[in-house]
Amino acid sequence: MPSEFLKITQTYGKFYLEDQSGTIQLDLSKFHNGLYTESCFVLAEGWYEDSVFHVNGFGFPPTEPSSATRAYYGNMNFFGGPSTTSVKASSKLKQLEEENEDAMFVIISDVWLDSVEVMEKLNVMFSGYAAMPPTCFVFCGNFSSAPYGKTQIKSLKGDSLKNLADLICSNTSIHSSRFVFVPGPEDPGPGTILPRPALADHITEEFRQRVPFSVFTTNPCRIQYCSQEIVIIREDMVNKMCRNCVRLPNTNLDIPNHFVKTILSQGHLSPLPLHVSPVFWAYDFSLRVYPVPDVIIFADKYDPFNITNTDCICLNPGSFPRSGFTFKVYYPSNRTVEDSKLQGL
Repeated sequence: MPSEFLKITQTYGKFYLEDQSGTIQLDLSKFHNGLYTESCFVLAEGWYEDSVFHVNGFGFPPTEPSSATRAYYGNMNFFGGPSTTSVKASSKLKQLEEENEDAMFVIISDVWLDSVEVMEKLNVMFSGYAAMPPTCFVFCGNFSSAPYGKTQIKSLKGDSLKNLADLICSNTSIHSSRFVFVPGPEDPGPGTILPRPALADHITEEFRQRVPFSVFTTNPCRIQYCSQEIVIIREDMVNKMCRNCVRLPNTNLDIPNHFVKTILSQGHLSPLPLHVSPVFWAYDFSLRVYPVPDVIIFADKYDPFNITNTDCICLNPGSFPRSGFTFKVYYPSNRTVEDSKLQGL
């Protein structure tokens, strides 16, 4: 039977390939790299006998490099923003990007603003960067260590963000850096649906007045830095995909590589069935990663990783308080990632 691009589904414990014309039961034997979940698009190869498709080769559609996509579509802007044309091909922006060697993005996940220890570590970090302030601090939620309490919003607005503003204002050299806040799955918002809106204005209003270069974004969000396209998502997607995949890879050491391959091959940040990872359908386009961006930041509680696949840097800073206060620093001028960690006080 010829190879086909189809979607995999599960019914009563049996797996099927599905397209608009119907379904075919599967007999699965050999898998290529990746985390195969329901609703993934796959390339299956094998033979059809007794109403069962016996698969001896099961893989993902090949990932298309951004350069190949743009060679076909030209300067069409897929990434978003006010311009109808992409700035990706701008030689002036590319030159500015390469010449600004001091530019860096500090990326931290699980910034628990109600944790004394986390706030102490942030103070150490701000002091350390005083001589050379980063271009941008990317702070990903969750912003509370104990979510869902009835006082969560009051605590976040009244104490947590106020204390962070005090900390930033007391370190005047970094006050001019940009601060990007990406909400986590347990921050105030509409349950577990993606994409998530930014933290409500009434929570962040006072902070934004004191720290004027702060931006509270949606989750996921997109940053255009010169000619580079950066996508940030704060979601514990690795564990979700491992729990819901058809078959786990043979070795757990390769999980990050399997995960990254799956995301890029599917061209979507949440290639899971809707009952596992609900999506606000009107904004599903914000989860798409086609063409492949330059950088995807997966702020996940899984162990930190840094993987380059199809010319896309995929990195995970890990959970700041759970991983011994590790974080990532990205240098866009030479597209390198630095593993960083704050030592004990």
